[in-house]
Amino acid sequence: MQPPPDELVSRIIAAAEVYDVSACEELIASAIATLDPLIYVRDVVAPLLRETGTRWHWGKLSVAQEHMISGLVRRRLSHALDQYLPNASGPVILFSTLSGERHEMGGLMGAVLAASRGFRCIYLGPDLPAAEIARFCANRSVDVVALSLVVQPDVIDSLAELADLRAQLPDTTQIWVAGQAAAMMPLSDIPAGITPIHDLDAYLHRLATLQAKPAATP
Repeated sequence: MQPPPDELVSRIIAAAEVYDVSACEELIASAIATLDPLIYVRDVVAPLLRETGTRWHWGKLSVAQEHMISGLVRRRLSHALDQYLPNASGPVILFSTLSGERHEMGGLMGAVLAASRGFRCIYLGPDLPAAEIARFCANRSVDVVALSLVVQPDVIDSLAELADLRAQLPDTTQIWVAGQAAAMMPLSDIPAGITPIHDLDAYLHRLATLQAKPAATP
């Protein structure tokens, strides 16, 4: 029987503390194979990554241990995404991050959740200039561009890139932004035509609303 999510998180971290890669991977893989995708993402992966980051910040986990956990999670999320996509037939959502933004886990988790609900998800990975995202969308019909913003706008000029991206995409292509930096942006600073998503419930609501609309042609 699968342990409760909080106990599972503790077991994964305990395995990482003794550098037990096999145990970490087995726990992460078993959870994603048996739990509902929403529970896995919301109650296991998100708390695991937060706790790992906190422990690394306070010197309770090494860089290698933090990389071990994040690498295993990334690989298992990518595998889950591959498993869902063959049966997806809904609207098309492109997931990426802007130039200078290398925090990809939020976007990858969002892609897994969307794909598990039948959306055709395209995951391009992190650190992609707005012009390249627009170039991709010019060659492939996309309903939504979903971007994860973690680095603050005073570190990378994400607001300017968002404005540039909005100008290059057709009005019919929505742009969603989520993540720590997006949540802290004043609404007045966000370029017109960009939809901020402040929490998981808002994201799930957006997916449900999008699902009711006709999808883009591939």
